[in-house]
Amino acid sequence: MSEPIHRLTAVQFAMLVDAAVLDRRIDALHVHHTRGIRQRDFRGLATLEAQRAHQVDTFGWPDLAQHLTIDPLGGVWTGRNWNVPPASAAGHNGTAAAGPFMIVLAGDFDQDRDRLSGVQRETLIDVLAGWCRHARLEPATSIVFHRDLTARTTCPGSTVDKPAVVGAVQEALAGLERSSVPRAESLFPVQHLAGFSVTLSSHAAGLPAAEVPEHEAAVQRVERQVREVLRQRQAGRLRPAKPIGIRDASEWADLRPHVVNLSRGELSEAGEFSTTTADLDAILDGIRAYAAATASPRVLLYAHGGLVEERGALEYARTIRSWWLDHGVYPVFFVWESGLLEILRQYIIGPRAWTDLTDTAIEIAARGPGSVIWSGMKESARRASAEDLGSGYSGGARQFADGLAALVADAAPASITLHAIGHSAGAIFHSHLLPALIAHGLTVQTVSLLAPAVRVDLFKEKLLPHVEHRRVPRLTMFTMEEDAERQDDCWRIYRKSLLYLVSRSFEGVLRRPILGLHESIRKDSDMRALFGLAEDGRLTGGAAPAALQLSRAPGSDPNPLTRALRHGAFDNDPYTMSAALRRILDVDDATGLGLADFPWPPAEDRAFERPVPAFGAPPPGGPSAEPAAGLEAPGIQTGRPGRRTALCVGIDAYADRPLQGCVNDARAWGAALRRLDFDVQYLLDRRATRASMLDGLRDLVTSASPGDVIVFQYAGHGTQLKDVSGDETDPFDEAIVPVDYAAGAFLIDDDLAAVLERLPAGAMLTMFMDCCHSGTISRFAPALRPVETATERVRYLPVDPALELRHEEFSARVRGAGTRARERALPGVIQFAACRDDEYAWESDGHGDFTTAAARLLEEAAARGDTNEAFIRGVAREVAVRNRQHPSLLPPAPGFSRRTLLAPAEPARDAVSTGGREAELAYHVAALARLLHGGGAA
Repeated sequence: MSEPIHRLTAVQFAMLVDAAVLDRRIDALHVHHTRGIRQRDFRGLATLEAQRAHQVDTFGWPDLAQHLTIDPLGGVWTGRNWNVPPASAAGHNGTAAAGPFMIVLAGDFDQDRDRLSGVQRETLIDVLAGWCRHARLEPATSIVFHRDLTARTTCPGSTVDKPAVVGAVQEALAGLERSSVPRAESLFPVQHLAGFSVTLSSHAAGLPAAEVPEHEAAVQRVERQVREVLRQRQAGRLRPAKPIGIRDASEWADLRPHVVNLSRGELSEAGEFSTTTADLDAILDGIRAYAAATASPRVLLYAHGGLVEERGALEYARTIRSWWLDHGVYPVFFVWESGLLEILRQYIIGPRAWTDLTDTAIEIAARGPGSVIWSGMKESARRASAEDLGSGYSGGARQFADGLAALVADAAPASITLHAIGHSAGAIFHSHLLPALIAHGLTVQTVSLLAPAVRVDLFKEKLLPHVEHRRVPRLTMFTMEEDAERQDDCWRIYRKSLLYLVSRSFEGVLRRPILGLHESIRKDSDMRALFGLAEDGRLTGGAAPAALQLSRAPGSDPNPLTRALRHGAFDNDPYTMSAALRRILDVDDATGLGLADFPWPPAEDRAFERPVPAFGAPPPGGPSAEPAAGLEAPGIQTGRPGRRTALCVGIDAYADRPLQGCVNDARAWGAALRRLDFDVQYLLDRRATRASMLDGLRDLVTSASPGDVIVFQYAGHGTQLKDVSGDETDPFDEAIVPVDYAAGAFLIDDDLAAVLERLPAGAMLTMFMDCCHSGTISRFAPALRPVETATERVRYLPVDPALELRHEEFSARVRGAGTRARERALPGVIQFAACRDDEYAWESDGHGDFTTAAARLLEEAAARGDTNEAFIRGVAREVAVRNRQHPSLLPPAPGFSRRTLLAPAEPARDAVSTGGREAELAYHVAALARLLHGGGAA
C-alpha cells in the first residue's frame, strides 16, 4: 500500500533522517530530475499523485519510483517507503538489505531550460549532507547522478555541475560535523515526526531491474492526470461567496475594509476574522472610493512580524488604522499566521527563572523545533503570494495583488501610488508579494523594512534587482546597530535580539546572514554597497541606492529617526513609524510630521506584542520528595571510581498472569554483563519485592562515584496506573510490577525518578527494561488485545478497580501527597525500552524477544565501541522481524544517544551538555515536538 505523501521543510527532513531506523542500509544517493516536467509545471501534490498513478498503472510498481522529490521552492516531498529499493536505474537499485536512496529534482535542467539555483539547490545540498552524516557516506563517492549510470541520459540535467554540488555537500557536511547540534533522535521520537511512516518496515517487493522512464509519452500522461486532479479539486471547492457584511456587527467591523486574513497563505474564513473573495472585492472597492476622493491616493501594504498571534495583529491594526487614514494613507494589513514567540515561550523556554542558560545552549536546543516553526512561517509567507498552491488557486495575497493591479491600471490619471512596510518576518512576506505586484508592471514607490528577518540571499534574489532597476525607487531599512542588537534580549533569557536566534538557530545548522543584522550587512560587500556602509559598519555618508537608519545603543546619541531598542519595538516606535510615514508622503524629516499624534508614546522597551504574560506552570513536578521513612536500606560500601556494578531483576512467579522467561532473561543479562567485567547481583522471583527492588536501585545510585558505570535490568510485567500525585501530563503513572504488587505495592515512575535524580554527576546508569510501558513519552495503551499462546505471552498486567484502589491507598500511606517527578531526561541516565508505549513487550520460548536480541548483541557492540544509538538500531533490526514490538532508546539528555555503550562519563564534555537547566530545556523541546506533530503539548 502506498504511503501518504507529505511536504516537509528541509529541517523537518533532517530530523526525520536523524531519527530513522531502517531495515536497509543506504550506501548511495541517486539524483534525478523530472525532465519534461518543468519547474513552472510542477503542481505539488497533484503532480506527485499523477506520477504515482502513472507508474503504478503502467509498470505495476507498488509506489513512486523515488524516495524523495525536491520542489522549486525547496519543499521536500516524501514518496516511496525508504526501506524499499527505488526504481532509479536498471542494475543499480540495490536490494532490500542495502542500496541507494533516490532523490528527484522537480524541473528540467538541460540546456536553455530550468536552472538549479536558490532555495531548491540549497535544499538539495542540505538533504545530501544530512544523509551523508546519518549514513556515514563520503560525498565524492556516494553521490551518483543518473547520467553516471547510463549514457542514454543527461539526468539530472546537463547544466547541473556535479563537482560543484559535491563540493557544496562536503562544505555543508563539515559544518554539521563541527557543530555541537545533537542528532534529532535524542529529542524527537520518530513517531512524532511528519512523514515518519515512510521509515517504517515495509514488505513491498523490491524492483532491482526497474528504471524511471524519461520518454515524452510518460511526461504527457502525467501532465494530463495532473490537469484532471486539479479540475476535480476546483470543482469540489467552488461555492457561493458569503454575503458581504455578514459579520459587520463583530468587534472587528471597522477593520473589514483594511484587513486580509490568511492561514497558510490561503484566505482564512476561521478564527477571529474571516476574509473571503467577496471581502477582497470589498477592500478593492474601498480603495477605489478612497482614490476617487483623494488628490494623491497612497495605498500602504503592511505585513506584521513573526511575533504575534492573530488577535494581537488585529488589535495593532485597529489602533493604528486611523493614524494612517488621518495622514491620507489607505492601509491594508496582511494578518498571516506567525505566533512564534508564544509557542516557543510556552513549550521550550518555560519558567522565567531559567536565566542561567547560555545563549549557545538555547540556540542548539531550540534549533529543531524553532526551525520547524520558522520554516512553516516562511512557507506561509511564500504561499500567500504563490500563483498556484497546487490546487489551481492562487495564494490569498496574490489574489489581492492581481485585483489591486487591475484597480491601479483603471485608476489613471488618479495615479494611485503603492507603498510597503514589513516588520521582522513581514520582510519575508513582502519578498514574495512585491515581486508579484511588480510583475504586473507596477512600481512600489517606498519600502520600509523594520528589523527585517529575511535572509540576505532571499532579499538579493527577490527584492534587490527591483531596487537596482528603480521599480522600488526608495528603500529604507530601520534596524539596530550591532551593539544595540547584542544588548537586546528575547524573553529576558536569550541575551541578544531575536535576529541572532533566527540566524544561528531557526535557519538551521549553518549560520545564515539576516538582512536586519548590522553584523550581516557589514560583512557582505553587496549590502555595504547598497546601504553605503564601510567595512567596519559605519555609514560613509555618501549617496547610496538605499537608506539605512540605525537605532543606537544606550550611551550613544539617539537617532532622531528610530529609537527602538528591542527587536519587537520598531512598529510602535513613534520615531520609526513617523519616519516611514514621511517617506510615503515625501515630506522632509525636519518637519517631524506624524510624531505628535502617533497612538503610542515613546517607550524604548515596548514591543509590538502585548506585554509578556506570566509563564504557564513549570514542568510537571518540583523537587522530588525523599523516599518515605522505613524504606531506607543500609548502603553498600563505596568502591573506587570506575566500578562496574549491575542489578538484574527477573520475575516469573506472579500470583496472577505468571510469566515464563523473565528469570531466564535476568540470568542471561547477568552472564553477558559479567563477561564485560560487571559485578552482578540478582533479585529473582520471590525476592523481587517492591522494597528490595527500590533498596537495590538506591544502593546502586547512592554508592556510585564519578567514573562509575552501573546497570539496572528488569524483566517482568509493566502496567499503567491512575496518576494520584497530579504530576503527569497524561492521567497515568507508568509502573513496573514487583512480586508483592497485590497489596498495591507497585514501583511507579515517580519512585524511580526520585532515586535516579540522586545519581552523582559523572556516574553513568544504563537501564534495560524488558516490560510493557517502559517509556515516559507517548503513554498510549496498546490498541489491540494480544493473542497469547502456550509459549508466547505479553509482559503487561491489567489492573482492575479493586487493585487500583489498593494502589491509591498504598501510595497515600507510603509516598505521601507531595511525591512528584519531573518528566525529563536525566543527565547520566540511559534507558533502553523493549517496546514503544503503544505496543506490548513479548516473550517467546522462555525469553523476552528484546532480551534474546539485546543480551546476545551486548558484548559485540561493547567490543566494537558502538554508541547507544547504534546498539539499539542493531537490536531493533532483529526484533522487528516479528513486526510486533520496536525496541527504542528513550530520549536521553542531549548528546547521550551518541555516547559509547556502557562507557564512563566524559566530564569535560558533560560539564556543558548535561546541566540540570539544559536537561529541563530538552524536556520542553521534546514537548514542542509532540505538539507540532499531533501528540499534544504534554
